[in-house]
Amino acid sequence: MMNPASKLQYGERFGDDVKKIVRSALSIASVSSEAEIASARYARWFRGETGETEPMATSAKKFHRITTAMAAAEVIAATKENLSILGGDASDLFTSKLPTGHRMRKAIRPTILPNAPHLGACKFGEIVTGRSQDVFAVTQLFIANFDGDIDTTAGSANLYKPRSQDFDQMFFGLHLILGRDGNLLGFNQTLGNKGVSFKTKDITAALYNVASVSTGLSMEDLQARAAVNRR
Repeated sequence: MMNPASKLQYGERFGDDVKKIVRSALSIASVSSEAEIASARYARWFRGETGETEPMATSAKKFHRITTAMAAAEVIAATKENLSILGGDASDLFTSKLPTGHRMRKAIRPTILPNAPHLGACKFGEIVTGRSQDVFAVTQLFIANFDGDIDTTAGSANLYKPRSQDFDQMFFGLHLILGRDGNLLGFNQTLGNKGVSFKTKDITAALYNVASVSTGLSMEDLQARAAVNRR
């Protein structure tokens, strides 16, 4: 059930203009020598030369290309579109690995980091874990195309703390309290690590965490079931 899977990637990526984008439109580096290094690194990433496999390689063919002719708003729109594709692929992959009877539903919503139009996260699923007359307890699931920390004490506007401007990948879950109309009332900081259900760059660890939340089974039970299935 929970066989290890390769990382989802942020794709092949936006074409030959990426060096100029990194050096100008996205302002990755301000010093010329640093810009050359950053440009080379990003060009390798965009051409898929990171040495990592892509189980979702077909999704790269759907990515919206970014060129130097685009205004900032167009770069943001393209990144949102690509994150939505990545989130959709992540949701489909997780759903295919979860046990029968899981409660995760597909839910896609991309967000862009302030001052970094090429970086963002996409909600790809959610699980209702409790409800009362006026509120819902929900665990929402995300994939991000960067690595960083999550600070629920800073409010939703300052939630993400990227470690750099580099592309990377991480999965995480958030415990939220929602109103009847679906609006965010706050993070349930009594659960997880101040409202963070899990955060990992390992997709197998993410799968186990999602399976546990969506089925109510403990991690130990899931690991025992996986061991039986491997025999």
